[in-house]
Amino acid sequence: MNKSNLIETGNRLELRKIRHIKTAEEITYVSRFLYQESADEAVIEMPAKEGALVALEPGTAFLVCFYTNKGLYQCRVQVVSRRYEDKLPVAVIKFRSEFERLQRRQYYRIECLLNMEFCVPKEAELERLLWEKSSFHEQVIQEQTTPEEEQEEETGTPVNFYTGIALDLSGGGVRFNSGYQAAEGEVIAMKIAFLEQDVLKQQLLFAKVLAVYPVPNRTGLYEHRVQFVHITNAERESIIRYIFFEERKRRKKEAGGD
Repeated sequence: MNKSNLIETGNRLELRKIRHIKTAEEITYVSRFLYQESADEAVIEMPAKEGALVALEPGTAFLVCFYTNKGLYQCRVQVVSRRYEDKLPVAVIKFRSEFERLQRRQYYRIECLLNMEFCVPKEAELERLLWEKSSFHEQVIQEQTTPEEEQEEETGTPVNFYTGIALDLSGGGVRFNSGYQAAEGEVIAMKIAFLEQDVLKQQLLFAKVLAVYPVPNRTGLYEHRVQFVHITNAERESIIRYIFFEERKRRKKEAGGD
């Protein structure tokens, strides 16, 4: 795909640092596309984070999402150099992969701190939970559950739920920390609660574990990245409504609104 026919001057972009195990937590920077300098290089504004300029280091790799008039596109890039143009700090990036089209609702993430519980059901337990899922939809929370409480199945077999903290959420998945280390490739069942129209609601969601990392400087704590599976349109729409509601609320607060 010809990038020059896709990205336009002023298009917003988000850079996510490509991280590896035991590195610092992922950070997202927001910037703007300025122009394409050659077939495989482009110039972008130097991004800012919390009002402070971020000087991108040459050689650093990022996963970039471009917000174009034709939709969202993602590719890998590497910072080549940095300089000033008319007193504006800019960075030159080199495209390292082809563009991949993204679904907006699945990509957009919001940082959060939400309590959650999860278990790693066996195949028979997973089938039963999926069957019961329709009766669980968005239960209103009446009282706090006991952390890591042992819940009894109808068969009498205990299911261990482990506590966690969701760090960010999207229509496609969750990033969370927990003292329990799940394994990559496992399917987990999670209970996560969030406000919707001022009512605290809980959903039972299923997700596949994509990656697990030890949290730096926190012995016994693990970061999990999971992707939703067996999710209904209604459940995804509920998550997306929460995300956009929180985003609007935060923007209003930053602007000094009530």
